[in-house]
Amino acid sequence: MSSDTRSAETRAVTELVLAGVLWGFGFIAATWSLEAAGPLAITGWRFIVAGIIGSIVFHRGLRHNFAKLTRLSMLPGFFISLTLVLQTWGLLYTTATKSAFLTCLYVLIVPTLQTVRGGRRPSRFLLGCGIVALFGVALMCGLLSFQTTGGNLSDRELWNRGDVLTILCAIAASAHILAVDSVTEKMGPSLDSFAFNTMQSLWAGVPALVLALPIFGLEDGVFLPMAVLQHESWKPLAGIMSLTLGSTLIAFALQVRAQKVIAPSLASLLFLLESPSAALFAFLLLGESMRLEQLIGGTLIIGSIAWATHRAKTHGYH
Repeated sequence: MSSDTRSAETRAVTELVLAGVLWGFGFIAATWSLEAAGPLAITGWRFIVAGIIGSIVFHRGLRHNFAKLTRLSMLPGFFISLTLVLQTWGLLYTTATKSAFLTCLYVLIVPTLQTVRGGRRPSRFLLGCGIVALFGVALMCGLLSFQTTGGNLSDRELWNRGDVLTILCAIAASAHILAVDSVTEKMGPSLDSFAFNTMQSLWAGVPALVLALPIFGLEDGVFLPMAVLQHESWKPLAGIMSLTLGSTLIAFALQVRAQKVIAPSLASLLFLLESPSAALFAFLLLGESMRLEQLIGGTLIIGSIAWATHRAKTHGYH
């Protein structure tokens, strides 16, 4: 293996780690943003604004392959929008804890779909790391606790339609990872990741913003910019800007660029860094407590990722 290849793989892992941290902070940013608007409006506007900013900043990359990038980004953008809409819809019926855990099932769905579509079969070792990391996510989400609580479970805590919607969300997230992998295979090194993500963001933002229109009766998100600017607190503006620039414009572009050299199954495992990152930021910025099982869960996630990437250095990242 050449030094250039090894350097590119190391950079890709670093970029996915950074993307996971940015998505983890996105939970804090979303909490701040929700003070001024609903989830569909926030989702729609963050992607639309990211697309507009990207069109200005990365106009050269768009100009060279505009038609091709527009066509290839349509399906990944649709899957991002579908993921977030299904997750939001599911939260109407299920708990945030179960939603966070079920969404992370993509770590097992991605290698399964990868095998079904005829791609390279993931190693048992990588699947094992995924299972251990998923166990860590369950601990972090509070689904597995060292303390027992009495009383009956509420309807939201029992298995319900929201859980089904969230599993569909995990499948959509998995489909997005594989769709990006397909694009990187077709375009190769010529793919401008930031230009591609610009078009992907526009495709992702339009459906969510349409669903936020009053005609659908879900929420009124058309006037989000006005609501954010007129809000008495600085948090909604800081939140939506962080979601737009960090979690969307930068993080998704880093994902696309990293997946040029990293297999989807390993990439999905690295994405789980989102959970411990979110817990750490919530502890530091929101004053949320950090329980023992969360510390153990975060350690399992980080340990599994570290062991998987260490082994990949020897056996290959793709």
